[in-house]
Amino acid sequence: MCVTDCQDRPAPCVSVAISTWNRAHLVGRAIRSALAQTFEDFELLIVDDGSTDATPEVLAGVNDARLRRIRHERNHGVSRTRNTALGLARGEWMAFLDDDNEWTPDYLERQLALAASRPDTGVVYCRARLRNARSGAETTEPGGLWQGKVFCHLVDGWTPFMSGALIRMSALTEVGGFDERLRASEDRDLWMRLAQRTPFAGMPDALLIRHLRHGVQLSFNPDFQAGDAAIADGKWQHAITAACGRKAYRRWRLRTLLWVERCRLERAAEQGRGERVSAARSAGRLLRLLPGSAPHVVEALGLAILGSRRLEWVTRRLGWYGYRARKALGLSASR
Repeated sequence: MCVTDCQDRPAPCVSVAISTWNRAHLVGRAIRSALAQTFEDFELLIVDDGSTDATPEVLAGVNDARLRRIRHERNHGVSRTRNTALGLARGEWMAFLDDDNEWTPDYLERQLALAASRPDTGVVYCRARLRNARSGAETTEPGGLWQGKVFCHLVDGWTPFMSGALIRMSALTEVGGFDERLRASEDRDLWMRLAQRTPFAGMPDALLIRHLRHGVQLSFNPDFQAGDAAIADGKWQHAITAACGRKAYRRWRLRTLLWVERCRLERAAEQGRGERVSAARSAGRLLRLLPGSAPHVVEALGLAILGSRRLEWVTRRLGWYGYRARKALGLSASR
């Protein structure tokens, strides 16, 4: 590991970490949004996780006294990369900004104001605007806004965005940072461990812009998600059952497995081949999860029989009823 631009400066209020890997075309936007903050007492740690594209050149072109560049000589994954930043961070608060996202200029200022109003809180978060790179459509993330003890809300499927939160460094140290076994769901695991120890506070305003559908994203990798699901089940079954009940655990497990199947179907559709075979196999795996998986079994069978384009055409021809059917089946807007 190589660390450059280490300045002999006083410890800042906030440590901002950007992890990146082969995102030369995106990471500059994230860096600019961090350096444009109205609150300026922060350090910016950029960890290049062994990029083989022009990312090192992009990072070398950034000149700011608050910047520290760290490079892994080979790729280790997002959990290790974020832990590298944690090990070097000096701030009272930690902020993670994904290389494909950006902040509004008042992000840090307003998040810190919320933290000051809730001194017992170890995590403050905001909502996000979601911007589809393919369609240009933009929506505001509609998730719940939960305060205080949020563990069972996390179990029920709510997840704040890692790029939209400030985390008190003492809380991160207490839980031990990120689980490096997890490749794509490390954020959900960290939130659950933090929620066992500290209250959360949220604001309704969208201070984060998440850019979606711009290329390969870890959250849609079915292989990583399948491996993470197996690890998470062994890790969390007892804690979830004890805190939220056995029914809540079963719903949580079903959601994690359904997301794996969703990612498999997405991959097949993206690759443009083998979609129907993949859908048929998905339906077979989902049969083991009945009755909760019933709508998803129907979707997978529809894809296996018709393919995504014909299924899209059929549901649209059904008009309002088709809309209701698509909603029930959970068909994504990208189809």
